[in-house]
Amino acid sequence: MKKELPKSELLYEKDVFSKEDEEQIQEELLRQAEKEEEGDGIDDDFFSSLSGPSQEDGNEKLVEVLYLGRIGYVDISFENLDEDMDEREYREILKSLEVMAYNEDVQMRRDASKEVEKYGEKAITVIFRECRKFDISDEPRKNELVHLLSRLTARSYKGRKIMKAVLEKANSSQHIALSIMGAGAVRESEAVPSILKHMATPDFFSIGMESLLKIRDINSVDPLIQLIMNLDGKRNDLIDQAIHLAPRFSDFGPEAVKPVFDAYVNNQKKSVRPILTRALRSFKEDAIPVLSEVLKTETDDMKLTPICITLGALKMPFSTNLLVEAFKKYPAKRVSIIRGLSHTRDLAVLPVLIKELQTTPDIRMKQECLRALSYLSDADKSLIPIVKPYLNEKRNRLYLDALNCLVRLGDQEAFNKFVDILIHGEEGEQYVLQKHLPTMSFTLIVKMAEKMLTCPDDKAILLVSALQNANMLPREVGPILQKKLNQNPIPALKLEIYRLIGKHVNKKREVLSQDVLYQAKQEETNPRVVRELDQIIDNMRKEKGRISTIRESV
Repeated sequence: MKKELPKSELLYEKDVFSKEDEEQIQEELLRQAEKEEEGDGIDDDFFSSLSGPSQEDGNEKLVEVLYLGRIGYVDISFENLDEDMDEREYREILKSLEVMAYNEDVQMRRDASKEVEKYGEKAITVIFRECRKFDISDEPRKNELVHLLSRLTARSYKGRKIMKAVLEKANSSQHIALSIMGAGAVRESEAVPSILKHMATPDFFSIGMESLLKIRDINSVDPLIQLIMNLDGKRNDLIDQAIHLAPRFSDFGPEAVKPVFDAYVNNQKKSVRPILTRALRSFKEDAIPVLSEVLKTETDDMKLTPICITLGALKMPFSTNLLVEAFKKYPAKRVSIIRGLSHTRDLAVLPVLIKELQTTPDIRMKQECLRALSYLSDADKSLIPIVKPYLNEKRNRLYLDALNCLVRLGDQEAFNKFVDILIHGEEGEQYVLQKHLPTMSFTLIVKMAEKMLTCPDDKAILLVSALQNANMLPREVGPILQKKLNQNPIPALKLEIYRLIGKHVNKKREVLSQDVLYQAKQEETNPRVVRELDQIIDNMRKEKGRISTIRESV
């Protein structure tokens, strides 16, 4: 029987159903379950077929599934059409699905989806039967397919039972992937345990995480965090996708703050830190009570500093005021609190930082104040007279922090001096400035990079080494590196440039493509350079996981 479908045009979008809608859907699903139960008669042939399930295309043909407290049986081989579907209807649905899978015209695909939708829930079996035609690495087509499936299963007991059976019993990766995405789109809470289980397989991790964030079952938070903690640090693709999804952790609600916070504080794995950072910050004001309590009680700088930074990064008046008040109340915690204030981007905290800079006898506090000023006040030349006196302070090389701050404030004389020390200074000075350079604005980084085109090769190495400390570089650095390579520099400089390229290959902001490295491997004649290139290529960021989990050879 064809079911009435929800009116929403974007079922897979966040908050598509209100609480009332979900209650009505649940009642409707229960009515359908009761009706199906009433219609089930005792069929000896049916029960005898359960004694030894047959296998077709990797899936058991008939499996038992418990859904909404009722045991049912589902054919997950998808070899047989529904009883109420004739061959003509199947051909029409198939034709439309092929348009969705292969046609480049977006409007034609939309029209085809509407054609399939006309057949109601009996089209669900055909979708699963033909889903291998679709490539879910194509984001628009993936969304169109999942949107169609969710429209058909949102109010369909049969459709949801099929998805749960597939998740629990199927072996076909195409069917599992489709059911994970479909379950997320209709917020099917009974699918959560199976989704978590499948996420241990890398091919299903990202779509599983996205689905759990849509379902928003608070009981899935702890196991989801554990899966994130267990991610392979070399799987950059999965980590990137998790970072992209992490800001939606707030969808779980305030109850999820504590487990996310605990993972954030106790995490020792650098590769997953950005995921947990974004997840915690996503809660915004809901995270403040937990963070403020820790701010009061924590004394370990290693734990306190990230908490203060998180409070500052919320960029909310309340969290900023909380840091300012804590700065007054807890003198022993001021180093961490200043770090937090530097992330607020709130110029109202400048008087606090300037006063501390000018009055504290503690050199480390002065360093933190100068660094905070450089973060908060890019190109604010009015602060230059306040900072300049510290260029004469030699203790703990405070003059280098002052120099960095002046460069960030837009002082051209300081910029020239920075480059001069970076290239010609003592090793200790060079080390400090190399650490400062990656924190500068993209405009300043490009200006620094351009210096390598005119300075001697042995000095340009120091500039490239400094750039290697950055996790992200402006794209304008790429052409500069290519120009330097075109000058045929000394082998040592070439290697540093190749290492810099390799570090950023296949990132969203790669400086040059991996083709540069492969071409260099073919053209370089220096044995050491060739040997090092092999190592760089072997270690560079790989694009794993690009092959679709839907399209497989049959």
